[in-house]
Amino acid sequence: MIAGTPETFAVLTEKVSGWRSEDKISGILHICINGVAYPRKPRPTDVERDIRRLFDESVSAFACPKISRKLFGRKGRKLFNRLREMRFPQYYSTDSEAKEDRRYDAVFIGPATAGYHVFVLSDGQNVRLLIGRRKKRKHGGRLRYIDDVTISAEEYQRTVSRLYLFYRGTIEGGSAQRTPERAEGSEVKS
Repeated sequence: MIAGTPETFAVLTEKVSGWRSEDKISGILHICINGVAYPRKPRPTDVERDIRRLFDESVSAFACPKISRKLFGRKGRKLFNRLREMRFPQYYSTDSEAKEDRRYDAVFIGPATAGYHVFVLSDGQNVRLLIGRRKKRKHGGRLRYIDDVTISAEEYQRTVSRLYLFYRGTIEGGSAQRTPERAEGSEVKS
């Protein structure tokens, strides 16, 4: 199933019944930004667990991106570097007291197992997704900017809603906090 428009932003996912093991239903979960799918090669993942986490607002900003007009206006690489510093201060911040800030973390587990990391935020009218990859797969490797895309909040919401409807039974039977109603979240200061 493809939710969204691969030329800008889409989620590519499918459960593969033949990949079932124990209680897990494996399949694929990739994110597509500007016509490129991440991870670059198909790789199995626990799709049901990953989808539940993606829609769980206590863990992921995917279903309801937080608004930060100040951050949203930054250039791609500078914004990505700021978001990675906020999310992983132990690796990127000079402030030893800095606490991690997960507000903009999209938590795509499938791509994350291949070293990719996605951030998502809104300015109230548009949604911006940024993707980077660890230089080395090991935890603590340098997270480097790859690309970003800005789409309208309406287009983003259509993609999120289509994915939600496709996995409704999985999400509602799991730990998801709510049904996505709109693409923007509460305003935050950064």
